Amino acid sequence: MLQTILVALIVLGASAYSAWKLAPAAWRNRLAANSGRVARATGASPRLARRIEIKAVAAAANATGCGNCGPCKGCAVGQAKGDADGDA
Repeated sequence: MLQTILVALIVLGASAYSAWKLAPAAWRNRLAANSGRVARATGASPRLARRIEIKAVAAAANATGCGNCGPCKGCAVGQAKGDADGDA
């Protein structure tokens, strides 16, 4: 019984992580912005809810796939970030 519950929690956590990573950025940002409100509604203290919100917003900002590379254009030409000018 305990093993079943543990496996279910692990699968639920992995599913939530996958959904978070694969969700569009707009959805992640919206969910992150509302995470503090949800935490307060579930009984968390205002300080803890604010920390959760800050961490979620930072995670949503860091979870973007492409576009944060800057001027390297490595993704556009199929090169690694440090190899954008042709040097290895």
